Amino acid sequence: MTVLLDTNVLIRFLTSDKTQKFQGVYALFESLEQGDLQVELKLIVLFQVVFVLKSFYSVPREEIATGMLRILEYKGLIVKKRRIVRRMLELWHDSKLDIVDCYLIACLEGDRQNILYSYDRGFDKFEINRKET
Repeated sequence: MTVLLDTNVLIRFLTSDKTQKFQGVYALFESLEQGDLQVELKLIVLFQVVFVLKSFYSVPREEIATGMLRILEYKGLIVKKRRIVRRMLELWHDSKLDIVDCYLIACLEGDRQNILYSYDRGFDKFEINRKET
């Protein structure tokens, strides 16, 4: 059985939406925090959460990153490549880079044999191997 978490549920939780639905969302996340329930968070949903919180709710990136990093620690939250996702959020919190650029860096750093084809010279200050065509 597959159990997934949708963007709107995370948005309600992270914004502390005061509707009646928030009580259910809060209970869900309490269960996830304790590990009583397990759900998977897909990376595409995380990216959509970042986009919605920044663009529609005007939440500062530091708050989004901090909130998402906290949720990543919940025992019941399944995230594939958790180390990369955590590193991506840390980079995004501490920089002015786009979240996708932070993801690329997190995927590649640590192994100079990895290559990123990009014309963006901003990547050069990180420990990745950037090449232009």
